[in-house]
Amino acid sequence: MSDQTILATALAVLMGLLIWGKWRYDGVTLVCLAALVLFGVVPAESAFSGFGHPAVITVALVLLISRGLQEAGMVSLAGNLISRLTLSENQYMIMIMIVAAFLSSFMNNIGAMALLLPITLSLCQKMEWNPSKFLMPLAFASILGGMNTVIGTPPNIIIAQYRQEYTGVAFNFFDYSFVGLAVSILGVLFIALIGFRFVMVRENANDTTRLIDLKNYLFEVTVKNDSKAIGMRLSEIKKISGPETEVLGVVNETGGVSRVSMSKKIQSGQILVIKTSPDDISTIQEALGFEIADDLVTVQESDLAEIEVMVTAGSRLIGRKHDFLKRLASDDLALLGLWRQGAKFRTRLAREAFKVGDVLLLGVRTIDDEGVKERIKHLGLMPLMERDLQTIPSRSRLLKSLIFFGLAIGLTAFNVVDIVVAFLLCVIAFISIKVLNGNLYRNIEWPVVVMLAAMIPVGQALETSGISLNIANFISASTEGMKLPWLILMILVITMFVSDIVNNAATAVIMAPIAANLAIQVGQPVEPFLMAVAVGASCAFLSPIGHQCNTLVMAPGNYKFGDYWRLGLPLEFVIVAISIPMILFVWT
Repeated sequence: MSDQTILATALAVLMGLLIWGKWRYDGVTLVCLAALVLFGVVPAESAFSGFGHPAVITVALVLLISRGLQEAGMVSLAGNLISRLTLSENQYMIMIMIVAAFLSSFMNNIGAMALLLPITLSLCQKMEWNPSKFLMPLAFASILGGMNTVIGTPPNIIIAQYRQEYTGVAFNFFDYSFVGLAVSILGVLFIALIGFRFVMVRENANDTTRLIDLKNYLFEVTVKNDSKAIGMRLSEIKKISGPETEVLGVVNETGGVSRVSMSKKIQSGQILVIKTSPDDISTIQEALGFEIADDLVTVQESDLAEIEVMVTAGSRLIGRKHDFLKRLASDDLALLGLWRQGAKFRTRLAREAFKVGDVLLLGVRTIDDEGVKERIKHLGLMPLMERDLQTIPSRSRLLKSLIFFGLAIGLTAFNVVDIVVAFLLCVIAFISIKVLNGNLYRNIEWPVVVMLAAMIPVGQALETSGISLNIANFISASTEGMKLPWLILMILVITMFVSDIVNNAATAVIMAPIAANLAIQVGQPVEPFLMAVAVGASCAFLSPIGHQCNTLVMAPGNYKFGDYWRLGLPLEFVIVAISIPMILFVWT
């Protein structure tokens, strides 16, 4: 087989695996890279060149700077200011979207959204608002804000480097703002004035003190020796537990979950797997004499308070199982239950691998204990029951952090030093004022960095093998005589489609060389084509898997997979209508 055939096959398999989502995207891309090295498509000496690529280093530095700004209290300050305002529902929606878009322009958009999420949930509880109305607009505004600067989202960093490869000059820090600001402002206005009507808002029928109404948690309960349920049939258990409770099965001798007849009688010591609301589990335990399975709880259940936490994009638990959580959490945290949108659990809770967006019900000794908070933070979990306003650790540190960050942006914007050098100096400054501590590497979202580093050689292989040029030649021949606006529209729409099913950074790596070669073939500058890829790679609004911001709001917003396109599709039409004229006006 030719190199082109091998590479095309590898990319098709890679995209299929990324869409499937069964395995972590960084692992999948590394396997793809290894296969290409094995077949000689990627030279062995170039296999790990991506780890030294400026785009990869910049992404890692941006993640560190984002963490530093969070630790300094930038988001806390914004949240506290918002919480003090007396606003109506629509006014708050506009305010939180503006704040999210602004913060996402200068820090990682996933981090900005994740920190605004608990603030929004807390205010929704306080004002008795339905969070479903706010969380999808919040996620979309965070994504829109990432388009405004070179550091707002990884695709922008990647596209800037591709421009440098083709023209010798990278996109500047604010070069994206000409198109990005127009898209962000008009996109936010569209959501606030029209688009919010398309958001699926599901009312919570039950009166609950929880911030989010998550039913169908997965629990494992052991039948105690003195249980009243001994001798009862599973159908009787379901009647006593209520209509919201579902008995999934019984843990068998091999540790798997066996579905059994509802006429089966309960025996002492059996472990039942049930789905129910966290509000009902205590009542069920008391009424029937159950207890949470021993291999999940590491401390006395009576000593535990409950807290709901979400697995965020950078969590250490992603792809790991309960044993890993148990080892890191020690006796501070105990896993009581797991909630996952749309999941059909076929294994025991202890055997389930955690995913982004999972909501865990944890048992903790004392919710307000600093050690517990640090442990939750260390694991990359986001508390959803946190009601208190976040405090700003030190106003002087916050001011110094903003000054250092502003200087780094200034040095980059005026081309005084390269962006990698400027941001490295900013990170060093953050360490010197102790907004970043010795656990520096824990603040980097390594799956994104590794995936991007593995994709860089693959993207280079697209060019060296001639695939990008062949695709560009095919498009050029097929669209002969087509005007420039229609060519840019085609690149934008294709990139949008790919970004909705594949990680946005991978989308940028795949589409950028194709777009640049197409521009060269039709005798046009590469800038408008690369800018179309940058915009399209950030337009993942049609599904919860397209962008991690969408994944994070799925559970607390009580959304389903098909809810996203209702707002996302009209928003993408608006973005196309805005971005094409702006790209043509600015870059041609």
